[in-house]
Amino acid sequence: MPGPLPLPLSDRPPRACFAEEILKDGAFERLVRFPAAGDRAQVDRPRTLLVAPLSGVNPRLMYDMVADLAAVTDLHLLEWRDAADVPNACGGFGLADCLSQVLESIQDLGEGVNVVGLCQSALPALAATALLASSRTLPTPRSLILIGGKIDPRINPTAGDRFATGHALDWFRAHAITEVGPGHPGVGRPVYAKATQEKVLWSYVNRHLATGCDVIAKTLHDDGLDPAGHPFLASLGSLINVPAEFFLDVITTVYHGNALPEGTMTWFGLPVDTALIQDTALLTVEGGKDDIAGPGQCRAAHDLCTGIPEHKRAHRLIDGAGHFDLFHGAIWHDQVRPLISQFISQCADIDPRRL
Repeated sequence: MPGPLPLPLSDRPPRACFAEEILKDGAFERLVRFPAAGDRAQVDRPRTLLVAPLSGVNPRLMYDMVADLAAVTDLHLLEWRDAADVPNACGGFGLADCLSQVLESIQDLGEGVNVVGLCQSALPALAATALLASSRTLPTPRSLILIGGKIDPRINPTAGDRFATGHALDWFRAHAITEVGPGHPGVGRPVYAKATQEKVLWSYVNRHLATGCDVIAKTLHDDGLDPAGHPFLASLGSLINVPAEFFLDVITTVYHGNALPEGTMTWFGLPVDTALIQDTALLTVEGGKDDIAGPGQCRAAHDLCTGIPEHKRAHRLIDGAGHFDLFHGAIWHDQVRPLISQFISQCADIDPRRL
């Protein structure tokens, strides 16, 4: 991969309530640490890597999640740049490249790190853990926490899943991919553009106006930590351009090929075998009203990770939670975040009945 470039992330909000320490400033990604006040020793706070989803979501939408986890863990965030800010000279960025960055971040943080994969990043987080387990020498995560992730979208498929599986790859190339226009460092780069994503997003919102969903509820009453400084609706609508290679790889690998659950996923020729994971504790969290990652899609990780003993795994279905509730607002703060903290503290010897 090309060397680091000092490029600003588009529309990054100030995180005035906590400090940031940039550990890596790459072409497509940044690894940021949020040290506690006084930078207490790592032993006082569990080292945690939160992998942001590369799905068009701006990092600002994760404000609640980052703020809460930074308060109780030694939090590191792997976040992605707007592809329009990355010059064409840096080359493409596909699913394998994303997986490489997750792998490198886990290795940089070393033995004992707790990895959190949210939504789209759940699958790369799981795949990276499997690859590390297969090495037998590299450090593996102490725990893996997957939240609202599409591990197997064939289970309880949503409208978005059916659309993705019902259209050929060439259709997405023709209708979803455009080039970055003049005025941006990445001019000419093929991307899944913000403008295209906005049409999909507002179609999703309009579809739920009559029936209601967590997006509508949060629009009417923003239950986030800082609705004035970090309003949910503005954050939801502040999207980033996604590299075309990554977007098309996800369509091919996740939706058309079902590669991870089918056991056919590879990384630069190496098989991704989730059955090899043994020493990493696994927690999956789903929302009962999630219509982006249907209930059961994330829980499927347990069926794939057959090498993890029962006392090191747990699953929680939160009945009233929609997709965004899992990382924003009252349900995140009152139910999901405490569950993560408890799991991390107990993952060496887990009793699922206590979760």
